[in-house]
Amino acid sequence: MVEDWGKAGLMRRILSALILAALYIASAEAATITVGLEGCDYTSIQRAVEEADPGDTISVESGTYKENVIVDKSLVLRGKGSGDDRPVVDGNGVGSTVTLSADRITFEGLIVKNAGYGKAGIEVKSDKNYIRNNLVTANRWYGISISGSDENVISSNVVSANKYGIWVSSGSDGSRITQNQLEKNANGNAVDAGKNYWDGNAYDDLEEEDTNYPIGGGSNVDENPKALSAGPEGDEPKTSTITVTITIPTPIISS
Repeated sequence: MVEDWGKAGLMRRILSALILAALYIASAEAATITVGLEGCDYTSIQRAVEEADPGDTISVESGTYKENVIVDKSLVLRGKGSGDDRPVVDGNGVGSTVTLSADRITFEGLIVKNAGYGKAGIEVKSDKNYIRNNLVTANRWYGISISGSDENVISSNVVSANKYGIWVSSGSDGSRITQNQLEKNANGNAVDAGKNYWDGNAYDDLEEEDTNYPIGGGSNVDENPKALSAGPEGDEPKTSTITVTITIPTPIISS
């Protein structure tokens, strides 16, 4: 019996060592691939995706990339720069601009625009992805669409000036949709027919006195929403008060 326990313990130690070695090798082999208009590994994001191995990071320099990107591997796609200096992925008005079809993709720090009719700036068709710190704007249909997809983190994105903001189809559950800014989406900021967690998002159609924001399409509610100000075009006209002092001379009455 003691000998059997000793053998079992040895096998466990060997198995643990093999797992650690595999993890070490995988992390050691992960590469960073650069994309830019010049001086980088590739000038096309899609080409970089095709050449990358799962686990690699693709670092995208500022510039406009007119292409439709399909990410079918577990990768990190990260834009360099901030604000308007972030790289722009322009879908040319055809199809979805970016499609995530593999699990565990991180997609962050890019501007995504100009998807075609019925399609999305970012179309999510896989599980456990991280989508954060992007500007998703000027897409003909959806800003971000999630379909057949579970357990994603959608956080700190600005989703603006699309037909629909964030759209989640029925059967897509367990995602966390937090701290996003949703505004100027013509047919609605948020629709969710699944079961997902919404919290702390900012909406331009939320009244300041409202304490929650029901998400259309199902039973989800953002319990901690924030109201966005309407901006200069939506501000009430400002009025000014001018005080005018008029001095009336005292009449002189002759006796």
